[in-house]
Amino acid sequence: MKALLVGFGKMGRAIEAVLFQRGHGVVGRVDRGGAIPDSIADVAFEFTTPDAAPTVVPELLSRGIPVVSGTTGWDVEASRQISRERRVPFLHAPNFSIGIAVVRRAVASVAQDLAVFREFEPGIVERHHSAKKDAPSGTAKALAAEIGLDVPIVALRQGGQPGEHIVYFEGADESIEIVHRARSRALFASGAVRAAEWLVTARATGPVTFQDFLDRRPS
Repeated sequence: MKALLVGFGKMGRAIEAVLFQRGHGVVGRVDRGGAIPDSIADVAFEFTTPDAAPTVVPELLSRGIPVVSGTTGWDVEASRQISRERRVPFLHAPNFSIGIAVVRRAVASVAQDLAVFREFEPGIVERHHSAKKDAPSGTAKALAAEIGLDVPIVALRQGGQPGEHIVYFEGADESIEIVHRARSRALFASGAVRAAEWLVTARATGPVTFQDFLDRRPS
């Protein structure tokens, strides 16, 4: 697999390391404000900023390059539409942790089981490093969407925390907590690369999700 790295910050470098570990190549690296090269790529990894993504992702898709995008805090619908029209694979996810993907399912299941027990009130607390710009995180919003209610979210930006999400279902006399803690960016990079491997071999012809990747049981 020949990859183009668009956004060569901490995540871009972590993805590059995983790509090399898994026997793939890198045909280009685009740092902040750089032009997208004409290199032939099987897939582009887009981890830029909420300001850059709405321009960068449509350009990549318009060139026919499948995109794995992890930038949060921007509206992806226009890019999904381009993906549909041009039949170019596009996978955007607020979080590339396989653990988070499973947690989302668990949260949805618990929320469904507790729906008739109104005394259980949901809430989310999320922590990330102080440099993360969007708050609440895209992952916290996705978890809230699985619950399907107006869920309060507390967002903390502290130190170097790569990511922590706690979903609470607080009852009168008991509490349920579903917790996911990331220990390093390596898990996100690994998930993004594995999703890209699936994306370029699954013959997708439009937008897909990280849940689609999980559902199809990749090796």
